[in-house]
Amino acid sequence: MARRKVHSTGGFWLVLGALLLAASLRLLFWFLVACLVHELGHWGAIRALGGRVGEFRLTGVGAVIFPARARMFSYWEECLVALAGPAASLLLALAAGSWGRWLGSEDAYLLTGVSLVLGLFNLLPADPLDGSRAFRAVFAQLAGPDWGDRLEGVLTRVLGGLLLGVGLWVLSKTGNFMLALCGGWLLCREIKGTERGGAG
Repeated sequence: MARRKVHSTGGFWLVLGALLLAASLRLLFWFLVACLVHELGHWGAIRALGGRVGEFRLTGVGAVIFPARARMFSYWEECLVALAGPAASLLLALAAGSWGRWLGSEDAYLLTGVSLVLGLFNLLPADPLDGSRAFRAVFAQLAGPDWGDRLEGVLTRVLGGLLLGVGLWVLSKTGNFMLALCGGWLLCREIKGTERGGAG
């Protein structure tokens, strides 16, 4: 039986440190809960399609799951695995919103907001986010894998640059550096040519 591997990148520790500095422990707790549910969405889709998780990598914009390649997924299945995480996040946001409406809990609204932002952010078509994985799978099915990879690289650079620019503007106005940090990390990762192929 193959051993599952868990790795972390420098970007993960940088963002975790930034979150500890910028956010309350309460916000960080609910953020981790939202991340766990998001990743369980990917894991559930991989298992439902008969696959296994081979590697779990913690990165600057969250976790990336790399399926074990004992069974290759079709492009449509890869798209489904990629979208399962944001779907789980949006379902959690709906459930937490209902919890907040019935009980008036501040924690419920905090979880709603964090989960909604996590799900929507992950739909952006920038590698390694889930929107990029889904977009690449669909485009590879329609035009071939080389075109899927090329377009994913272009979109990652464009969106990374936009996030960095908007993030620097937000930093100058509010002092919040998280968006600039994410945009810069996406750009550096793409320029460095980090491995593709997981589900975030």
